[in-house]
Amino acid sequence: MQKNPIAVETEKTVLDRMCDAVGLVLFAGSIIYSIVMWPQLPENVPIHFNGAGEADGYGSKWILMLMPLLGIGLFALLGFLERHPEWHNYLKPVTEENAERLYTASRTLLNRIKNLTLVLFAQIQLDIVRVPLGKSAGLGIWATGTIIGLMLAVTVFGIVKQVRIK
Repeated sequence: MQKNPIAVETEKTVLDRMCDAVGLVLFAGSIIYSIVMWPQLPENVPIHFNGAGEADGYGSKWILMLMPLLGIGLFALLGFLERHPEWHNYLKPVTEENAERLYTASRTLLNRIKNLTLVLFAQIQLDIVRVPLGKSAGLGIWATGTIIGLMLAVTVFGIVKQVRIK
C-alpha cells in the first residue's frame, strides 16, 4: 500500500466533536448501567441472539466486560486512523488540488462509523443486561437494524461524496 504523499492538516468540525460526545456518552451510559445492574444479574447472560432477536446462547456475565473493552479499543484505533487521513485508501489519486477535500471527507466518514459503532455496542450491551432482568424480550432488532442501516447509509454517502470530489 502506497501512502499518499500529500500532507494536509484537517480539523475536526463542531459536528465531528458532537458525534464523538454523543457516542461516548451513550457508550459510557451503557457501561454505567451494566455496573449498576451487575449485582442483580444471574451468573449466565445472553451472549448470542438469533435473527429474530431472541437469546439463543448464554455465557458467564463476565462477558459483559468484553463489549466495553472492544469498544474502547476500537474507538482508540479508529480515532488514531481518523487523525491520519493520508493513510486512508482513496478511489482516485490524491492531488494538491483535491487532498484537503478528500482527507476531510474520509476523516468525516471514519468519525461517523466510529461513533455509530460505539452506539451499536452500547445498544447491544444494554440488551445483554436487560434480557435476563426481564426488562427486554431480546435484542432490539429495530434499534440494531436502524444503527446498522445508518452505518451503511453513512458509508454510501461518504463514498459518493469522495467520488464527486474533482
